[in-house]
Amino acid sequence: MARIFRTRTKGSPFLGGTVQSLKNGVVVDSFSPDRSGYSSICHDWTGQPVVESTFDSRQYSGEYPSISGSFKHLYDFFSIDEDRFYAFTVQALPIELQIMEPIPPPNGWMLDLVAGTNPSRPVLNIPEAVENIVSLPKMVKSLGDLIMSPASKMNPKGFAGEYLGVQFGWRPLIEDLTKLLNVQSYVLKRNRELHQLYSGKGLRRRLKFADDSVVTVHNSGYGSVISTVTQSCSLSIKRTQWATIRWFPTAPPPYHPDDMRWNALSLQLVLGATPEAMLNGIWKVLPWTWLIGWFTNFGKYTLANSWTIPADHGTGCFMTKAEGTLASAGVSVTNARSSNLSHAGKATRTVRSRYVSSTVTAGANMPYLDMFRLSILGSLFVQKFLPHSRP
Repeated sequence: MARIFRTRTKGSPFLGGTVQSLKNGVVVDSFSPDRSGYSSICHDWTGQPVVESTFDSRQYSGEYPSISGSFKHLYDFFSIDEDRFYAFTVQALPIELQIMEPIPPPNGWMLDLVAGTNPSRPVLNIPEAVENIVSLPKMVKSLGDLIMSPASKMNPKGFAGEYLGVQFGWRPLIEDLTKLLNVQSYVLKRNRELHQLYSGKGLRRRLKFADDSVVTVHNSGYGSVISTVTQSCSLSIKRTQWATIRWFPTAPPPYHPDDMRWNALSLQLVLGATPEAMLNGIWKVLPWTWLIGWFTNFGKYTLANSWTIPADHGTGCFMTKAEGTLASAGVSVTNARSSNLSHAGKATRTVRSRYVSSTVTAGANMPYLDMFRLSILGSLFVQKFLPHSRP
């Protein structure tokens, strides 16, 4: 069977329910809104040969939040003294759930994927580690000054300097020391990757990208004569992104798996003692390249083209998943002398997609200025433009 593109659809359950208005137990009015029309749909490929292909799926599942039970009005009005609800949905799906989409791939994602999964990639960065060690005496002196004379840092410029010292001095140093303490575990992990690379099936690697989530509360009301029934629902939307790629060797294994030189090779890769890793380290220690890294991933070219382990990669697959869940959280009613209303239901909409690419190019993105980035820019501004003030 040749490989073909297909589309599959499935209707969603009826959403609506019924509200009945009664007088002395006799139905005098009934309301049943039609809120159907949400359909699940899937676009994918089927047939031979099986290759990496695009995929798009938008699915509904679960039970839509509804209200059941009854309540008696505080006052008789229009000859109605009671309302009864039968799996009644107060409103249609929130607009956030209807338009929910996965986050599109960032520019240059294929370069990030290749650089982050390359079997020759380093864990440590020797030029950065050397820079941290060279800066250590200055960092220790600054810490001693802070301990001996804290008042000297009690000004905006002093605070900014210490904060930058932590972010660009102490923090990278501690991270390097932590990696050194766990270097053997990194070597064992790299050994397993290399064995898988030469296993005949290739090395399949997965790289995680940015995630985000948001939770909101929706209150929806239904007016019934002089009373109002309000149902509260919590809407949580979570998005995840990841990518996968498979690597294949382009040359036979350099050593037998039992050869001690195999472990030495893994150690060399982990420590970054390769020409490509050194070039990447030199790029990182150049002034202001960290800021360039906020806007582009150009600096990862050296890691993407590291061939200490001769290997080539296949097509990259970028996957996204957005899951929105609307769950009933409570129900209340005004102007009622008695009530036995209950609420139930949790509906989920799941959107999945897969993008494929084999083009490795650098990407430029306008960075999201989170609190960390804003703190760095603020500290640099204080250091550059505010005059030094003595306490």
